[in-house]
Amino acid sequence: MKPYIRTGLIASAIAFLLTSGIAYTAWTALPETGSIPIHWGPDGQPDQFAEKSDAWVYLLILPGTVLLTGLLLALVPQIDPRKRNIETGRRAYLATWIGVLLLYTFLQGGIALGMLGTGSETVYSGTMVRLVIAACGALFIVIGNYLPKTRSSFIFGVRTPWTLSSDIAWEKTHRLAGPLFMAAGALGMVGAFLFSGIWLALQLTVLIVSAALISAIYSYFAWRKASDREAGTGLTI
Repeated sequence: MKPYIRTGLIASAIAFLLTSGIAYTAWTALPETGSIPIHWGPDGQPDQFAEKSDAWVYLLILPGTVLLTGLLLALVPQIDPRKRNIETGRRAYLATWIGVLLLYTFLQGGIALGMLGTGSETVYSGTMVRLVIAACGALFIVIGNYLPKTRSSFIFGVRTPWTLSSDIAWEKTHRLAGPLFMAAGALGMVGAFLFSGIWLALQLTVLIVSAALISAIYSYFAWRKASDREAGTGLTI
């Protein structure tokens, strides 16, 4: 097993234990009767409720997601046809892996606090939603920082027909995509504390989609000028 895969699996195990521990602690603290919030709108106010007998399912979603994510990310480098390139860019792969786990753990803590109603009006209502969005922005800053260090892969990075057929197009595209994603993440973090309502939830999505779209379009033009682009063999069957 590759060292970076082992590190990722250890981090996944820790995140699984943490999210499971948060779920158990929250479950034991929930009231036996009454409606428990299980979903919150963009303004941080609960908009769906359930009894304790049903609420436990929502506390187990993220531990299950952590487990599935860890297993999937450990498997991907084994099945990617360009697994050696993932090995070369292992720092980016591992940083993204751990960053996602941290986000899941933070989100699990927010869900538990929301269910328990801790500081429902003054602390949780809008602040936790803003903090989660800001944490997502921070994750994209981390991803953007490492994107220029990646190599061509079918799983990780800006994957277009042009970046996958030219190493030069891949490198140029990711040199652009890295700063774009970092800027989108930074602006999203700022926007998490400036916007309200539906724009609070949408602003980061708009920024990230814009960064991805610009990168994808640019990859075509980078490929057009690349000396290693594949022109095909000309063979027919």
